[in-house]
Amino acid sequence: MLTLLLALFIVLFAMAKVDTKKFQEFKSEFGTLLSTHQSSNAIVNVGEKNKTQGSALNSATSSASSLDNSSSISSQAVDNQLETIKQQLATNLQNAGLTNSVSVYIKSNDLHIVINSSILFDSGSATLSESTQNLLTSLFNPLKAVNTNPIIIAGYTDNQPLKSTSTYKSNWELSSARAISVMNFFVSNKVFNEDNISIQAYGENKPKDTNTTASGRSNNRRVEIIVEKNSSSY
Repeated sequence: MLTLLLALFIVLFAMAKVDTKKFQEFKSEFGTLLSTHQSSNAIVNVGEKNKTQGSALNSATSSASSLDNSSSISSQAVDNQLETIKQQLATNLQNAGLTNSVSVYIKSNDLHIVINSSILFDSGSATLSESTQNLLTSLFNPLKAVNTNPIIIAGYTDNQPLKSTSTYKSNWELSSARAISVMNFFVSNKVFNEDNISIQAYGENKPKDTNTTASGRSNNRRVEIIVEKNSSSY
C-alpha cells in the first residue's frame, strides 16, 4: 500500500511540475505570433483607410469633372443660340433691305447689332419716325428669344457741333436721348424686359471710323444693341 501511494505521489508531482525552459520558449513564440497578427491588422486597417480616402477623392474628382463638363456644355449651348439669332437677324435684315444700314456680328461672346443713325433719326433728332419703327420690327422675333439676357443699347454721334437751335446741348446728350428712344421702342413692344436693359451714351467718343469725311461721320452716327451672353444659363 505504501509503495503504491509513493508511486502515486511521484506521478502527481511529475504531472504538476512546469518545465521553465519550455514555458519561456512557448511564451516567446506566442508573443511573436501575437505581434505578427497585430501588424497584419494594422496593415489591413491602413490599406482600408487609404482605399476609403482614395475612393472619396475619386468621387470628388469625378463630381467636379461632371460639373465642369456640364458648365462647358451649357456655355456652348448659349454660344450656339447667339449664333442662331445672328443668322436669323441677318436673313430678316436682308429681306427688309437693311443690310447696308444694319450690321450683325458676335464679338467677345456678345451679339452686336449696329444700326446707322441715318435710318433712325433726322439730323439732331432723337425721335423715331413711323417708317423707321416699321423697319425695326424685322428684328423683333429673333431678339425675343434672348429677352432674358442682359441688353445694352449704346448711342454714338460724330464730332460735328450741334446747331444752336437743337434741343440738345451736346452730342453726348443727343447720343443718350437716341439710345433711350430705341430702348423705349423695344421695351414698349415687349421685345426686351425693362429690368435687364440699360443704356450707354458716348457722344463723339469711341468713333469706329474717321470724322474727317462725310462717309466716316455717317458710320460714327449709330446706335448699337448689345445682347450679352447670359451667365446664369450655365
